[in-house]
Amino acid sequence: MLPDLPSPLLRSFVAVADCGSLAAAALRVNRSESALSLQMQRLEDIVGQALFDRDGRALKLNSTGSWLLAHSRAILARIDAARAELDAASRPPIRLGVVQDFVAQVLQPTLADLRGDDGATRFSIVIGSSSELLQAMSEDRIDTAVVAGDLAAGGVDGTVFPMAWFGDARLLEDEVVPLVSITPPCPFLSAATRALDAVGRPWRLALVTPSLDGVKAAVAAGLGLACRTEAGMGQAALKASGLPDLSDIRYSVIEKRPGKSGPSEAALRMAAHLSALGQT
Repeated sequence: MLPDLPSPLLRSFVAVADCGSLAAAALRVNRSESALSLQMQRLEDIVGQALFDRDGRALKLNSTGSWLLAHSRAILARIDAARAELDAASRPPIRLGVVQDFVAQVLQPTLADLRGDDGATRFSIVIGSSSELLQAMSEDRIDTAVVAGDLAAGGVDGTVFPMAWFGDARLLEDEVVPLVSITPPCPFLSAATRALDAVGRPWRLALVTPSLDGVKAAVAAGLGLACRTEAGMGQAALKASGLPDLSDIRYSVIEKRPGKSGPSEAALRMAAHLSALGQT
């Protein structure tokens, strides 16, 4: 049986086959022509057969060389894939957290930005409320997060969004305003109840759910009114609702360990997508 075929020889062999000459191939693999010529001689010695038909300085694969070329490409592809996976595994994952409002608008494009050309970048993601994300950060489960409300004080960057009312306008006829909310603590619920209390409008909690999708479903079903942002709800707010005006809310990007040179690339990309969303 033939001895093993060293991958450096196969890599140089593929370069020579692709380029058709030692001179052109030498530039590709960053070797001298003489070194490349010695590699091809060694490979032919291992195989025990000629791989090229030589015509002056030009090299053309013979039948054996063509057969070996196909195997060489497959072998090198597997080696390169293994190297990429091992390299990715040696790097720590990018650990991100985001509130449910901005999974599609901020998290998704950030992942696309950071995935790298080889797509081998590893990620760890937490999606939840601002309080859940801060807890995850304190437990060292994430490094960078988009959070909302007063909890975001001291963040890397921030974008202000107007809060608004959402739901079936017919619910305004109820003497007691039914509210739908994310499980407290929730800055939106706090803003809604403060605004209603300020004008003496009674309210009740019609539904509490840990899921933003649950809030959207309850609002669509007419179970109650919600205080959120148009960006987060993905729909238009109630107009001329007769309910009290609401304040703005700030979403910020925060980091557990800001670098000495400034925010991480993950924080910068999340902040950029958050800012762009606030301008729409």
